[in-house]
Order: sequence, then C-alpha cells, then structure tokens
Amino acid sequence: MRSCILVLGLLALTGAFRAEAEGKSVALIWKGSKDKAEAEGQLATWSELGKLLEKTGLTLPEDHPRLVESKTVPGLKPGFWVWLLGTCASDEAAPILEHLKLLAPGAYSREVTLPANKLACPEGPEAPPRARDEVLKLRSGETLRVFTQEETESPDEEGRGNTVSRTRFHFVLFSKDGEVLDMADTEGDVDVSGNDPGTGPTAYRCTNTQLETSKKTGKVVLTRHCGASAFAECGSMRSADESVTVAVDNGVVSASAEERKNVEYSECD
Repeated sequence: MRSCILVLGLLALTGAFRAEAEGKSVALIWKGSKDKAEAEGQLATWSELGKLLEKTGLTLPEDHPRLVESKTVPGLKPGFWVWLLGTCASDEAAPILEHLKLLAPGAYSREVTLPANKLACPEGPEAPPRARDEVLKLRSGETLRVFTQEETESPDEEGRGNTVSRTRFHFVLFSKDGEVLDMADTEGDVDVSGNDPGTGPTAYRCTNTQLETSKKTGKVVLTRHCGASAFAECGSMRSADESVTVAVDNGVVSASAEERKNVEYSECD
C-alpha cells in the first residue's frame, strides 16, 4: 500500500514538473540598449532584415518589432529598452530563435513569466533556411552569405497548377557589424510535374546545382543542368546547362537572368 502511495506521489510530482515546464515562456529579442534614444535609433537597420525574414517565411506578430522597457515584461532584467520580436511558449521558441539567429546573429531569448493568453509568437515556415559553406568576403569588409530553403507547390482544389519542389538560394549581404544590407535570390534544383488540359503533360528537372565564388570579381556563379521529359513539345528545349551570376556593386546585390549553354532541342518527326 505504501509503495502504491509512493508511486502515485512521484507521478503527481512528475506531472507538476511537466506542467511547470510547459507553462514557461520565452521572449525573443532582436537588440536593445540602456539608453532609449539609442535603442530607437537601432530601428534604422531593421528594414532589410525585416524583408529577409518575410522572404524566408518568418511572420512576426502584429506591431512587432516593438520597443519595450524591460521592466514591463515580467522576468526581464530591468534597466533596458529592448526590441521585442515576440513571446513564445518555451517548447515553441527553439526553431523560431534558430531562424532569427541565422539571419540576425545578435538576436537572443530570455525566459519570462507570461500567461499563455498573453503570448504572441512569430510563425515560421515548414522548411526554415539553412546556411551554406560558400562565403564571399569583399574588400569593403562586407560579407555575402548564402542560404538555401526548400519550397513546395501543389495544384489547387480544382487540379490547376503543377507539383513543384525547389531549392531556393538566398544571397544576403551583411555589413561589418552583421546588419543585412541587401539580398537577391534564385532557384537551384527544381522538379516540376503536371498535366495541363490545354498543353498536356509537363515535366522538367534542374539538378546538380553548384556555386563558384570569386573574391576578385565579387561574384558568385550558380550553375545547374536542366532537362525536360519525353513529353517536351516539338522544337522546345530538351536540355541545357544554365548559370546565374550574383554580383555585389556598391552595397547592392543583383542576380542576372539565366544564361544557357549546350542547349538541345526536341526533334520533330
């Protein structure tokens, strides 16, 4: 009987610990300062980062980032003004913070005490961006970094559209201080299939995407091989080697139109 009571007591205690852990919350912070005016001035560097977060599928709660005095958020150390990006349950914060820190390395989290109905957590994409090894350090001190992100598309409820899976390449220019200055993006590997009532089956793939960086020219060249299926129309492109050149000029990132080589066309009977 005593052992049964002991087991029940341990189970109750374990449940209480779990409930306490699940009830914890986290504040996601972009940056801040002890001086309010200095913190307000930090917003001038938000614009491009905000665009990049949106482009990579991270949606902030309404009215965020929001400048708050730290003492107004239970759990934060008083004496600071911080840019709040959201507040999340602790078990939901990790992937959001990982996404943020990838593109804004100075972002951080702090445990706070907020009820569930007061939380406002950012929403992340199904497939977050991932950093690649290719890095282009420019003579100006700026750095061009490359991130990839998996994307998918499906036909609508009426069957219109194609089934698409692609790897999106994001080329992001960072300042010496780690601020986002500009960006460009392009496709890498892609797989498209569908059946248009007007034109018939559609299928093509681009594979073997590679990057080559040149510090001398300040450029990154993306190459891939693309090919259509056997359903390719008479005279249409059957296969080709494609390249896109990403360049940085005076703080502006641009991606060229696709250039094709070794083009082959479908034969006509």
